Amino acid sequence: MRNFIKHFSLALFCGALSTVAAIAAPPPPSMTRVMVVADLSDESSDLLTVAVAGTPLQRTLGGRVAVLPMRDMHDAMRATRTGEYDVIVGPAHVAASALVYGYELIGSTAGQTKYVLVGSPTLKSLADLKGRRAYFPGQDSLRSYVARGLLQQEGMTPRALKQVTYGQTSGAGLISVAGGGAEATVALESEWKEWSQAHPKTGVVLATSRDMPSGVSVVVKKDTPENVRRAVMQWLASPDNLIPNAGRVVAASNPAPYEYVASLGLFTPADLTGVTRVSAKQAYDMSQKGARLIDVRTEREYSTKHARGSVLIPYGEKSLKALDFDSKLDSFGGIAKVDNKAQPIIFFCNGAECWKSYKASKVARESGFTSVYWLRGGMPEWTAENLPTNP
Repeated sequence: MRNFIKHFSLALFCGALSTVAAIAAPPPPSMTRVMVVADLSDESSDLLTVAVAGTPLQRTLGGRVAVLPMRDMHDAMRATRTGEYDVIVGPAHVAASALVYGYELIGSTAGQTKYVLVGSPTLKSLADLKGRRAYFPGQDSLRSYVARGLLQQEGMTPRALKQVTYGQTSGAGLISVAGGGAEATVALESEWKEWSQAHPKTGVVLATSRDMPSGVSVVVKKDTPENVRRAVMQWLASPDNLIPNAGRVVAASNPAPYEYVASLGLFTPADLTGVTRVSAKQAYDMSQKGARLIDVRTEREYSTKHARGSVLIPYGEKSLKALDFDSKLDSFGGIAKVDNKAQPIIFFCNGAECWKSYKASKVARESGFTSVYWLRGGMPEWTAENLPTNP
Protein backbone atom coordinates (compact mmCIF):
# COMPACT_ATOMS: atom_id res chain seq x y z
CA MET A 1 0.00 0.00 0.00
CA ARG A 2 2.83 2.40 0.87
CA ASN A 3 4.52 1.63 -2.45
CA PHE A 4 1.27 2.35 -4.27
CA ILE A 5 0.86 5.68 -2.47
CA LYS A 6 4.51 6.57 -3.19
CA HIS A 7 4.24 5.72 -6.91
CA PHE A 8 0.85 7.42 -7.19
CA SER A 9 2.21 10.59 -5.55
CA LEU A 10 5.24 10.51 -7.83
CA ALA A 11 2.98 10.18 -10.85
CA LEU A 12 0.92 13.15 -9.70
CA PHE A 13 4.09 15.17 -9.11
CA CYS A 14 5.48 14.34 -12.57
CA GLY A 15 2.15 15.11 -14.14
CA ALA A 16 2.07 18.45 -12.40
CA LEU A 17 5.60 19.23 -13.61
CA SER A 18 4.55 18.34 -17.17
CA THR A 19 1.54 20.60 -16.91
CA VAL A 20 3.64 23.48 -15.55
CA ALA A 21 6.22 22.94 -18.28
CA ALA A 22 3.52 22.90 -20.94
CA ILE A 23 2.07 26.12 -19.59
CA ALA A 24 5.45 27.80 -19.20
CA ALA A 25 6.79 26.74 -22.61
CA PRO A 26 6.42 29.47 -25.23
CA PRO A 27 4.05 28.56 -28.07
CA PRO A 28 5.73 27.54 -31.34
CA PRO A 29 5.82 30.29 -33.96
CA SER A 30 2.86 30.14 -36.30
CA MET A 31 3.28 29.05 -39.90
CA THR A 32 3.25 31.84 -42.49
CA ARG A 33 1.50 30.69 -45.67
CA VAL A 34 2.50 32.47 -48.90
CA MET A 35 0.77 31.98 -52.25
CA VAL A 36 2.59 33.12 -55.40
CA VAL A 37 0.16 33.19 -58.33
CA ALA A 38 1.37 32.54 -61.87
CA ASP A 39 -0.94 33.77 -64.62
CA LEU A 40 -0.43 31.27 -67.43
CA SER A 41 -1.26 33.91 -70.04
CA ASP A 42 1.75 35.91 -68.84
CA GLU A 43 5.09 35.19 -70.53
CA SER A 44 6.92 35.44 -67.21
CA SER A 45 4.67 33.01 -65.34
CA ASP A 46 7.14 30.11 -65.35
CA LEU A 47 9.97 32.35 -64.21
CA LEU A 48 7.81 33.75 -61.44
CA THR A 49 7.25 30.31 -59.93
CA VAL A 50 10.93 29.46 -60.28
CA ALA A 51 11.75 32.65 -58.39
CA VAL A 52 10.05 31.42 -55.22
CA ALA A 53 11.66 27.97 -55.20
CA GLY A 54 14.87 28.96 -53.43
CA THR A 55 13.43 31.67 -51.24
CA PRO A 56 15.51 32.97 -48.32
CA LEU A 57 12.23 33.83 -46.60
CA GLN A 58 12.36 30.64 -44.55
CA ARG A 59 15.75 31.58 -43.12
CA THR A 60 14.57 35.07 -42.25
CA LEU A 61 11.46 33.82 -40.43
CA GLY A 62 13.03 30.79 -38.78
CA GLY A 63 11.74 28.19 -41.20
CA ARG A 64 8.06 28.62 -40.34
CA VAL A 65 7.09 29.47 -43.92
CA ALA A 66 5.25 27.58 -46.64
CA VAL A 67 5.51 29.11 -50.12
CA LEU A 68 3.09 27.69 -52.69
CA PRO A 69 3.40 28.56 -56.39
CA MET A 70 -0.18 28.56 -57.71
CA ARG A 71 -0.94 28.03 -61.40
CA ASP A 72 -4.67 27.40 -61.04
CA MET A 73 -6.16 30.90 -61.37
CA HIS A 74 -9.64 29.70 -60.38
CA ASP A 75 -8.27 28.28 -57.13
CA ALA A 76 -6.21 31.42 -56.57
CA MET A 77 -9.29 33.64 -56.84
CA ARG A 78 -11.15 31.33 -54.46
CA ALA A 79 -8.30 31.55 -51.94
CA THR A 80 -8.55 35.36 -51.86
CA ARG A 81 -12.08 34.95 -50.49
CA THR A 82 -11.36 32.22 -47.95
CA GLY A 83 -8.32 33.89 -46.39
CA GLU A 84 -6.29 30.70 -46.17
CA TYR A 85 -3.01 32.46 -47.05
CA ASP A 86 -1.25 35.14 -45.01
CA VAL A 87 0.56 36.61 -48.02
CA ILE A 88 -0.52 36.65 -51.67
CA VAL A 89 1.75 37.64 -54.55
CA GLY A 90 -0.03 37.81 -57.88
CA PRO A 91 -1.47 39.80 -60.79
CA ALA A 92 -3.75 42.80 -60.34
CA HIS A 93 -7.11 41.01 -60.40
CA VAL A 94 -6.00 38.52 -57.72
CA ALA A 95 -4.78 41.39 -55.53
CA ALA A 96 -7.99 43.37 -56.18
CA SER A 97 -10.13 40.45 -55.04
CA ALA A 98 -7.98 39.98 -51.93
CA LEU A 99 -8.32 43.67 -51.06
CA VAL A 100 -12.11 43.35 -51.24
CA TYR A 101 -11.91 40.50 -48.73
CA GLY A 102 -9.81 42.17 -46.06
CA TYR A 103 -6.17 42.06 -47.20
CA GLU A 104 -3.83 45.08 -47.29
CA LEU A 105 -1.50 46.16 -50.08
CA ILE A 106 2.18 46.36 -49.11
CA GLY A 107 3.99 46.23 -52.45
CA SER A 108 3.82 46.07 -56.23
CA THR A 109 5.97 46.32 -59.33
CA ALA A 110 5.90 49.96 -60.36
CA GLY A 111 3.95 51.05 -63.40
CA GLN A 112 0.54 50.87 -65.02
CA THR A 113 -0.84 49.42 -68.21
CA LYS A 114 -3.98 49.29 -70.35
CA TYR A 115 -5.68 46.45 -72.19
CA VAL A 116 -7.56 46.61 -75.48
CA LEU A 117 -10.22 44.48 -77.10
CA VAL A 118 -9.11 44.08 -80.70
CA GLY A 119 -11.52 43.07 -83.47
CA SER A 120 -11.19 42.21 -87.12
CA PRO A 121 -11.08 45.21 -89.51
CA THR A 122 -14.71 44.75 -90.58
CA LEU A 123 -16.06 45.46 -87.08
CA LYS A 124 -17.08 49.02 -86.23
CA SER A 125 -18.02 48.77 -82.53
CA LEU A 126 -18.15 46.42 -79.57
CA ALA A 127 -21.81 45.71 -80.32
CA ASP A 128 -20.76 44.18 -83.65
CA LEU A 129 -19.13 41.34 -81.72
CA LYS A 130 -22.49 39.67 -81.10
CA GLY A 131 -22.56 36.31 -82.83
CA ARG A 132 -18.82 36.45 -83.60
CA ARG A 133 -15.84 34.30 -82.56
CA ALA A 134 -13.25 35.35 -79.98
CA TYR A 135 -9.93 34.04 -78.67
CA PHE A 136 -9.12 34.79 -75.03
CA PRO A 137 -6.35 33.37 -72.80
CA GLY A 138 -7.29 31.10 -69.87
CA GLN A 139 -10.77 31.81 -68.53
CA ASP A 140 -9.53 33.10 -65.14
CA SER A 141 -6.48 34.96 -66.48
CA LEU A 142 -6.18 38.72 -66.02
CA ARG A 143 -6.61 39.32 -69.76
CA SER A 144 -9.85 37.35 -69.95
CA TYR A 145 -11.00 38.98 -66.72
CA VAL A 146 -10.55 42.40 -68.35
CA ALA A 147 -12.13 41.26 -71.63
CA ARG A 148 -15.30 40.09 -69.88
CA GLY A 149 -15.43 43.33 -67.92
CA LEU A 150 -15.21 45.39 -71.11
CA LEU A 151 -17.97 43.28 -72.66
CA GLN A 152 -20.15 43.82 -69.60
CA GLN A 153 -19.79 47.58 -69.98
CA GLU A 154 -21.56 47.14 -73.31
CA GLY A 155 -24.23 44.99 -71.64
CA MET A 156 -22.81 41.82 -73.20
CA THR A 157 -21.52 38.51 -71.84
CA PRO A 158 -19.37 35.89 -73.58
CA ARG A 159 -22.59 33.98 -74.28
CA ALA A 160 -23.48 36.74 -76.75
CA LEU A 161 -20.58 35.56 -78.89
CA LYS A 162 -20.89 32.64 -81.26
CA GLN A 163 -17.79 30.97 -79.86
CA VAL A 164 -15.07 31.76 -77.32
CA THR A 165 -11.84 29.78 -77.48
CA TYR A 166 -9.84 29.91 -74.26
CA GLY A 167 -6.17 29.26 -74.98
CA GLN A 168 -3.04 29.02 -72.87
CA THR A 169 -1.06 31.89 -74.40
CA SER A 170 -1.73 35.56 -74.97
CA GLY A 171 0.25 35.96 -78.20
CA ALA A 172 -1.96 33.59 -80.17
CA GLY A 173 -4.89 36.02 -80.00
CA LEU A 174 -3.55 38.68 -82.37
CA ILE A 175 -2.25 36.00 -84.70
CA SER A 176 -5.68 34.36 -84.71
CA VAL A 177 -7.46 37.63 -85.55
CA ALA A 178 -5.00 38.45 -88.31
CA GLY A 179 -5.38 34.96 -89.78
CA GLY A 180 -9.16 34.85 -89.55
CA GLY A 181 -9.30 32.15 -86.89
CA ALA A 182 -11.07 34.57 -84.53
CA GLU A 183 -12.74 37.95 -84.87
CA ALA A 184 -11.72 39.40 -81.50
CA THR A 185 -9.10 39.05 -78.79
CA VAL A 186 -7.62 40.93 -75.85
CA ALA A 187 -4.08 42.30 -75.63
CA LEU A 188 -1.91 44.76 -73.77
CA GLU A 189 -2.18 48.18 -75.42
CA SER A 190 1.62 48.19 -75.85
CA GLU A 191 1.48 44.78 -77.55
CA TRP A 192 -1.24 45.96 -79.90
CA LYS A 193 0.69 49.09 -80.88
CA GLU A 194 3.77 47.04 -81.70
CA TRP A 195 1.70 44.46 -83.59
CA SER A 196 -0.30 46.99 -85.61
CA GLN A 197 2.89 48.75 -86.74
CA ALA A 198 4.31 45.46 -88.00
CA HIS A 199 0.95 44.21 -89.37
CA PRO A 200 -1.12 47.25 -90.41
CA LYS A 201 -4.85 46.96 -91.14
CA THR A 202 -5.17 43.54 -89.48
CA GLY A 203 -7.48 44.73 -86.70
CA VAL A 204 -9.20 47.61 -84.92
CA VAL A 205 -9.50 48.58 -81.26
CA LEU A 206 -13.09 48.11 -80.05
CA ALA A 207 -12.61 49.02 -76.37
CA THR A 208 -9.83 50.15 -74.04
CA SER A 209 -9.53 49.67 -70.30
CA ARG A 210 -8.45 52.35 -67.88
CA ASP A 211 -4.92 52.33 -66.45
CA MET A 212 -4.35 49.27 -64.27
CA PRO A 213 -1.48 48.14 -62.03
CA SER A 214 1.00 46.16 -64.10
CA GLY A 215 3.19 43.23 -63.10
CA VAL A 216 2.52 41.69 -59.71
CA SER A 217 1.19 42.98 -56.40
CA VAL A 218 1.76 41.89 -52.81
CA VAL A 219 -1.04 41.79 -50.23
CA VAL A 220 -1.11 40.54 -46.64
CA LYS A 221 -3.76 39.87 -44.04
CA LYS A 222 -4.40 42.88 -41.85
CA ASP A 223 -3.16 41.09 -38.73
CA THR A 224 0.14 40.03 -40.32
CA PRO A 225 3.01 40.86 -37.90
CA GLU A 226 5.36 43.65 -38.88
CA ASN A 227 8.41 41.38 -38.95
CA VAL A 228 6.69 39.14 -41.52
CA ARG A 229 5.76 42.14 -43.67
CA ARG A 230 9.36 43.38 -43.64
CA ALA A 231 10.72 39.93 -44.42
CA VAL A 232 8.36 39.49 -47.37
CA MET A 233 9.30 42.84 -48.86
CA GLN A 234 13.05 42.20 -48.39
CA TRP A 235 12.63 38.83 -50.10
CA LEU A 236 10.65 40.15 -53.07
CA ALA A 237 12.73 43.31 -53.47
CA SER A 238 16.04 41.42 -53.62
CA PRO A 239 17.90 41.35 -56.98
CA ASP A 240 17.44 37.56 -57.10
CA ASN A 241 13.69 38.00 -57.39
CA LEU A 242 13.57 40.57 -60.16
CA ILE A 243 10.45 39.54 -62.07
CA PRO A 244 11.01 39.42 -65.85
CA ASN A 245 9.05 42.01 -67.87
CA ALA A 246 7.63 43.46 -64.67
CA GLY A 247 10.44 45.05 -62.69
CA ARG A 248 11.31 45.02 -59.02
CA VAL A 249 8.72 44.98 -56.24
CA VAL A 250 8.61 48.25 -54.28
CA ALA A 251 6.59 49.34 -51.27
CA ALA A 252 3.00 50.40 -52.05
CA SER A 253 -0.03 51.04 -49.86
CA ASN A 254 -2.62 52.85 -52.00
CA PRO A 255 -5.49 50.48 -52.91
CA ALA A 256 -7.27 53.03 -55.14
CA PRO A 257 -5.82 51.75 -58.48
CA TYR A 258 -7.31 48.32 -57.71
CA GLU A 259 -10.87 49.59 -57.32
CA TYR A 260 -11.32 49.77 -61.09
CA VAL A 261 -9.87 46.27 -61.46
CA ALA A 262 -12.32 44.97 -58.86
CA SER A 263 -15.21 46.66 -60.69
CA LEU A 264 -14.42 44.53 -63.74
CA GLY A 265 -14.83 41.38 -61.67
CA LEU A 266 -17.56 38.92 -62.34
CA PHE A 267 -19.56 39.56 -59.20
CA THR A 268 -22.88 37.80 -58.94
CA PRO A 269 -25.94 40.05 -59.29
CA ALA A 270 -27.44 41.51 -56.13
CA ASP A 271 -30.75 39.70 -56.58
CA LEU A 272 -32.21 36.61 -58.23
CA THR A 273 -35.84 36.46 -59.32
CA GLY A 274 -37.86 33.93 -57.33
CA VAL A 275 -35.10 33.52 -54.72
CA THR A 276 -34.82 35.38 -51.41
CA ARG A 277 -31.41 36.75 -50.52
CA VAL A 278 -30.46 36.48 -46.83
CA SER A 279 -27.59 37.57 -44.59
CA ALA A 280 -25.40 35.12 -42.68
CA LYS A 281 -27.20 35.89 -39.41
CA GLN A 282 -30.58 35.36 -41.05
CA ALA A 283 -29.37 32.08 -42.54
CA TYR A 284 -28.17 30.91 -39.14
CA ASP A 285 -31.47 31.82 -37.46
CA MET A 286 -33.42 30.03 -40.20
CA SER A 287 -31.25 26.92 -39.85
CA GLN A 288 -32.12 26.80 -36.16
CA LYS A 289 -35.78 26.70 -37.14
CA GLY A 290 -35.51 23.88 -39.67
CA ALA A 291 -34.17 25.42 -42.87
CA ARG A 292 -31.50 23.36 -44.62
CA LEU A 293 -28.08 24.95 -45.17
CA ILE A 294 -26.54 23.63 -48.39
CA ASP A 295 -22.84 24.20 -49.05
CA VAL A 296 -22.15 23.90 -52.79
CA ARG A 297 -18.34 24.24 -52.61
CA THR A 298 -15.89 21.39 -53.13
CA GLU A 299 -15.40 18.54 -50.69
CA ARG A 300 -11.92 19.83 -49.85
CA GLU A 301 -13.23 23.28 -48.98
CA TYR A 302 -16.03 21.78 -46.91
CA SER A 303 -13.59 19.56 -44.99
CA THR A 304 -11.34 22.53 -44.23
CA LYS A 305 -14.14 24.62 -42.69
CA HIS A 306 -17.90 24.72 -43.06
CA ALA A 307 -20.93 26.27 -41.42
CA ARG A 308 -22.05 24.09 -38.54
CA GLY A 309 -25.16 22.15 -39.50
CA SER A 310 -24.66 22.55 -43.24
CA VAL A 311 -24.70 19.66 -45.69
CA LEU A 312 -22.40 19.34 -48.70
CA ILE A 313 -23.94 19.13 -52.17
CA PRO A 314 -21.16 20.25 -54.56
CA TYR A 315 -22.09 22.23 -57.65
CA GLY A 316 -19.91 21.12 -60.56
CA GLU A 317 -19.36 24.34 -62.50
CA LYS A 318 -18.44 24.19 -66.18
CA SER A 319 -20.64 26.99 -67.51
CA LEU A 320 -19.54 30.61 -67.80
CA LYS A 321 -19.90 33.00 -64.89
CA ALA A 322 -22.74 34.94 -66.47
CA LEU A 323 -26.44 35.69 -65.99
CA ASP A 324 -27.27 33.58 -69.02
CA PHE A 325 -25.17 30.58 -67.95
CA ASP A 326 -26.02 27.22 -69.48
CA SER A 327 -26.89 24.91 -66.58
CA LYS A 328 -26.79 21.88 -68.87
CA LEU A 329 -22.99 22.18 -68.85
CA ASP A 330 -22.91 21.90 -65.06
CA SER A 331 -23.51 18.99 -62.69
CA PHE A 332 -25.74 19.25 -59.62
CA GLY A 333 -27.18 15.76 -59.33
CA GLY A 334 -26.95 15.77 -55.53
CA ILE A 335 -29.91 18.13 -55.29
CA ALA A 336 -32.16 15.20 -56.25
CA LYS A 337 -31.50 13.73 -52.78
CA VAL A 338 -33.41 16.64 -51.22
CA ASP A 339 -36.89 15.15 -51.49
CA ASN A 340 -38.89 17.80 -49.63
CA LYS A 341 -39.23 20.63 -52.14
CA ALA A 342 -41.28 22.71 -49.72
CA GLN A 343 -38.56 22.79 -47.02
CA PRO A 344 -36.67 26.10 -46.93
CA ILE A 345 -33.18 25.62 -48.42
CA ILE A 346 -30.30 28.08 -48.25
CA PHE A 347 -27.45 27.88 -50.78
CA PHE A 348 -24.01 29.39 -50.20
CA CYS A 349 -20.39 29.14 -51.36
CA ASN A 350 -17.42 31.55 -51.21
CA GLY A 351 -18.89 35.02 -51.40
CA ALA A 352 -20.19 37.47 -53.99
CA GLU A 353 -17.65 36.43 -56.63
CA CYS A 354 -18.55 32.75 -56.31
CA TRP A 355 -21.24 31.85 -58.84
CA LYS A 356 -21.91 28.31 -57.65
CA SER A 357 -24.54 29.27 -55.06
CA TYR A 358 -26.21 31.67 -57.48
CA LYS A 359 -26.44 28.93 -60.10
CA ALA A 360 -27.55 26.32 -57.55
CA SER A 361 -30.32 28.63 -56.32
CA LYS A 362 -31.57 29.23 -59.84
CA VAL A 363 -31.43 25.53 -60.77
CA ALA A 364 -33.29 24.59 -57.56
CA ARG A 365 -35.99 27.15 -58.22
CA GLU A 366 -36.42 25.92 -61.79
CA SER A 367 -36.53 22.32 -60.47
CA GLY A 368 -39.65 23.02 -58.39
CA PHE A 369 -38.27 24.00 -54.97
CA THR A 370 -40.68 26.55 -53.55
CA SER A 371 -38.70 28.11 -50.71
CA VAL A 372 -35.21 28.93 -52.00
CA TYR A 373 -32.84 31.30 -50.19
CA TRP A 374 -29.42 32.58 -51.21
CA LEU A 375 -26.61 33.56 -48.84
CA ARG A 376 -24.65 35.65 -51.34
CA GLY A 377 -21.93 36.53 -48.81
CA GLY A 378 -21.21 32.83 -48.29
CA MET A 379 -18.52 31.51 -45.96
CA PRO A 380 -16.60 34.82 -45.81
CA GLU A 381 -19.67 36.55 -44.35
CA TRP A 382 -20.48 33.59 -42.08
CA THR A 383 -16.94 33.63 -40.68
CA ALA A 384 -16.89 37.43 -40.33
CA GLU A 385 -20.04 37.23 -38.20
CA ASN A 386 -18.36 34.66 -35.91
CA LEU A 387 -21.11 32.13 -36.51
CA PRO A 388 -20.39 28.49 -35.53
CA THR A 389 -18.24 26.38 -37.84
CA ASN A 390 -16.73 22.93 -38.05
CA PRO A 391 -14.12 21.66 -37.61
